[in-house]
Amino acid sequence: MDLLIDTYGTKIGATGERIALTFPNVKEKKEYPIHRIDKILILRAGSLSTDAAKLALDHDVDIVYLGSFGKPIGRLFSSEPKGLAGLRRAQLEISNSEKSLEIAKILVKGKCTNQISYIRSLGHAHKKDFSREILQMESILKTIEPLPNIEKSKEQLLGIEGYTAERYFSCLKKLHTFSGRKPEARDKFNSALNYGYGMLYNEVDRACLYTGLDPNMGLYHSERYGKPALVLDLVEEFRVPIVDSVVFPLFLEKKITQKGCFDKTGPGEYQLSQKGKKFLIEAVVNRLNESVVWNGDGKRYSLKTVIENQVRGMARHFMGKEEKYIPFDMAEMLQLRPEVLAKNSHE
Repeated sequence: MDLLIDTYGTKIGATGERIALTFPNVKEKKEYPIHRIDKILILRAGSLSTDAAKLALDHDVDIVYLGSFGKPIGRLFSSEPKGLAGLRRAQLEISNSEKSLEIAKILVKGKCTNQISYIRSLGHAHKKDFSREILQMESILKTIEPLPNIEKSKEQLLGIEGYTAERYFSCLKKLHTFSGRKPEARDKFNSALNYGYGMLYNEVDRACLYTGLDPNMGLYHSERYGKPALVLDLVEEFRVPIVDSVVFPLFLEKKITQKGCFDKTGPGEYQLSQKGKKFLIEAVVNRLNESVVWNGDGKRYSLKTVIENQVRGMARHFMGKEEKYIPFDMAEMLQLRPEVLAKNSHE
């Protein structure tokens, strides 16, 4: 369970093995067993007692402070070492070698494949013909494998990723009107999407820290101050299954455009209101807790668990314990039937 603190002035304390919340002007307090909590998300200003912080850290419960755009601006994390020096050395060696480009190609292909799967499912559900865009996306994906594992290939990968994204979002625009995908845009759709991505960054960042990986030492994205490059690499395969496929239906069904979910900040510019943030956080958290068939063993896992296992899989790949890293494929999650997968296929 993720404990969301979204009431201004909430006091977070501890009573025995329970986290206790008290609210301003409310006599009753709420208590939650620590073993049921995965992380504490602090959205609005409040106070955190030393006892509560220690209880959370003793049980590996993450305490995260979320910023205005959903990205973590800080977290309390145990000072005990979570990984081996050997893993960090292996990560450094690979990030500075041609091997990094080999993995980058896999990550980009994984992201684009999920975009195609989602477009197929939307086309089937809404009786829209996206065959032209799907053919273009599938065709350019075939150019990834032959790319040599050299630094110059990063520019070509960026081009392939951008080309695919342009066609992906052009399909979404046929179902819902918005200005297009612009990370810096402040229209309602992009603001909601960015907030969801911020939450996803938090999940991947946490998994990297607990696995022992350096979140800032990337493979595909450039290392820049304030930009956790490895986190940006590893979120790619999860953007569509965890954020896009949650946020887009909220607009299609006009659930998030209801009065009160956005505050206007300028001409054509909006940001999520406190109500809107709570609504979106609950939607993304529900998706993270959703169970899906994964790993080819017929068993079901929560998407939160899938993220953790994928990050561990990358760590094992760095250490040479797994021959190849395999990104998460959302086709099975979408339960795409053979006739849907075959439709518009040009293989």
